[in-house]
Parts: sequence; C-alpha cells; structure tokens
Amino acid sequence: MELRSKLLKSALFGAAAGAFALGMASVSHAGEVKVLSANESTCGLYGSHIGEALGVYEEGGLTVQMLSSETTVPPVAFLSNGDAELTMLDSAQVYQMANAGQPGAVVFEVMQFAPEGIYVLADGPVNGLADLRGQTIGLASDRDQITTIIAMDFIGESLDSMGISTVVVGDSGPVMANALTQGQVAAFAGGSSDRRTLAAAGVATRDITPTAVSQNVGNSYGLWKPRMEQLRGDVSVFLKGLAMGNHAGIMDPKAVASICRVVLPEEWEVEEAGFNMLNYAVNTLNMRRTKNWGEPQPDVWAAVQAPYIKLGEISEFIEPNRFLDYSFIEAANAWTTADLKARLAAWKAAHEDALFQ
Repeated sequence: MELRSKLLKSALFGAAAGAFALGMASVSHAGEVKVLSANESTCGLYGSHIGEALGVYEEGGLTVQMLSSETTVPPVAFLSNGDAELTMLDSAQVYQMANAGQPGAVVFEVMQFAPEGIYVLADGPVNGLADLRGQTIGLASDRDQITTIIAMDFIGESLDSMGISTVVVGDSGPVMANALTQGQVAAFAGGSSDRRTLAAAGVATRDITPTAVSQNVGNSYGLWKPRMEQLRGDVSVFLKGLAMGNHAGIMDPKAVASICRVVLPEEWEVEEAGFNMLNYAVNTLNMRRTKNWGEPQPDVWAAVQAPYIKLGEISEFIEPNRFLDYSFIEAANAWTTADLKARLAAWKAAHEDALFQ
C-alpha cells in the first residue's frame, strides 16, 4: 500500500458497494478489532507487533485480527461495509474519500513521511527526473503511476511532456532487478519495501524523487465516523499498543529486533537485512514528527493538496478538519516510558535465549 493510490473510480466503486451493504455490516465483538494494514505481517510496521508482544492488548482485553493486505477491494470499502474497524489509507485515498463525501476520518498518522519514490541504478547515467525524458519507468503496480505523475509535476513536467512511458513490472525482486540492469526500464517507481527487495537482489539504487514529494503523510489509520463511538474503547487500546510499540523502537531497538525475530523469523533469515529493515522503520518510516504519536497534521494535509487538484484526483481544496479526528490521540499516548521500560524488561527476562547480544 505505502502511499500507493487507488484510482478515484475504483475507490468510489468499492465504497458504493460497501455503502449498499452497510445495513448488513458485520459488527465486531466487544474487545476485538479487525485491522487492514499495509504489508501487515512485517516488522517494517513493527508497532502493533510489539504492542501485542508486550501484553498491551491482552491487558486491555483486546483481540487484534490483522487482515491480509493482498486484496483488490479498496481499503475504504472495508470501512464502509464493516469488514474492518481500522484500515490503513495513503494520502490520496484519504483525499478521495473526503472528496466523495464519505464519512471516514483519519484518527492516527502512522507514517508521517511518504515512502514512495522513483529509483535508478546507483551507478547509472540518470541523475535526476529530467534525465528520464523519452524513457520507460517500471512500476511495482499500476497504483504507483500516481507517484510518477506527482513527481513530474513538481518539476513542471508531465509524463506526456517528457515522452515517458510506464509499465507494470511487479514487485518480484529478480524481475525488478533484471528490468533495471538490462535497461528494460530506466527507473523504478515503488515503495521503500520495493527498494529493499531490489537491494536483496543485489541491485543498489539511488532515490531521485523530489524531496517535496516525501513531505507528505504516507499512511494513516482511518475509521468510519458512524461507528466511532461504538469502537472508541477498542480502537483506543489498539492505538495505545501501536504508539508504545513504536516508541519501544527508539527506547530499546535491540529488544525490538529480538521481538521481531520471534514474531516474524522469516524476516531475519538474513540478519543484516532484518536490521536494515528495522532501522529504516524506526528512524525514517515510522518516526514521530509531532509532539504525540499519531497526531494529525492539518497544515501538512492542507499544503500538499495542490498537485492532487491539478491532476484531477480531487475536485477542490478540502479543509483538513473535514477528515481529521484528534479525539483518539490522548488515549493512544496515555502511557509512561517507565511502564514501557518495565514491559520490555519483563519480555527480555522471559526470552533470554531469543535476545540479540
């Protein structure tokens, strides 16, 4: 997902189908939340995994069910039809939801940084976007088309004016690596996980994305306003665990790495790769850029709308407070570092054989 935009047409179609089914929507049992996250089974989004391992959810009487992100159904539809209590939305999906007048709200900013980018061979001839004139850009999926469009707009160009074509290459490491190294594509547009996949395939890349493109909110958790009060208690517990888990990455990164290796051992078969992924997640992807964890940034949401309006993704400027909700932030941050430190110490004492030294 990682800021991979659904086309507005697809989002509206899925939401319309969800709205039709709203009267029959499934309602989660008390103490349970279903969460649709990006790449849900990864310590690249480590916060909720750590929150669960440290007993935050169990203590709050909460069961968390992470839904598979491998779906063609628009994330907003999961909210509208009740199949999920929380879904991770990129900024374009949030704008499209608000533009369509749908009653969804951002309640927690997970990535206060947009991880998508355009990457080229580290030792190749392309030094900037201007060098891609007449070239082909590979996409991890058709949803990454918007990344290239917005990037070109920042330098006053378009795909048409640059004579650039795009082709979906997919997110298989060997396929992406072959496309770049054999010159089938001059650049690759995708998320940070795609770049790590290229690195794992032995291909070093450079990011040539304009800095302004990343000065955006990457992914946020959205909630359906009509269900907000019904879900407030359970969602608050989930977000508290997420915030504590994220902070644990700063407080004790080695302990968090150890927990991640226990929870998702397949990501640590190559230890260096596991640490690289986690370091990026802690220090860039999930890094807090506000006073409180997850705190919505109305100024950022207002500042980055111009390209979306210009490109027809939204029809007009949308006042951020129409789709931002701040009422969960206090509960999400209602914990102390002393409590978190004690939980980490307890986990380490119970898992001495699993600790990185």
